[in-house]
Amino acid sequence: MAAIQQVSYFRANLQDKPGELLKVMQALKSKNIGLAGLWGFATSPGKAQLYAVAKNPAKLRGFWRASRLLAEEGKGFFITGNDRTGALNATLESLAKNGINIVAVDAIAVGGKFGSFIWVKPADVKKAAKVLGK
Repeated sequence: MAAIQQVSYFRANLQDKPGELLKVMQALKSKNIGLAGLWGFATSPGKAQLYAVAKNPAKLRGFWRASRLLAEEGKGFFITGNDRTGALNATLESLAKNGINIVAVDAIAVGGKFGSFIWVKPADVKKAAKVLGK
């Protein structure tokens, strides 16, 4: 059975060039800010977005605000469990049955476990939390 947590994510806009992610990660390490999830990708020529889920959201929020990296904060759902075929299906079915559209999803399996992050529209977060028991 999968474990589901509602979590805060934070987005930073970066330049799409070598070393930008490294600078952010070094700064997080220097402030002892651990992450539970990290996603990044180029969005247009020269621009990139970085999404992070912090182990201590208040710490990351404060640091990114102070360093002017914080571009967006929102809520999403972190799902973890044993890696097996169809591990996300019950969660996806619950959302679909309740008319909640998934905006984006990321998932990975390592060492017999899986982790996934699901984004829904901000207007659907409360409904999704209720449906998922969070």
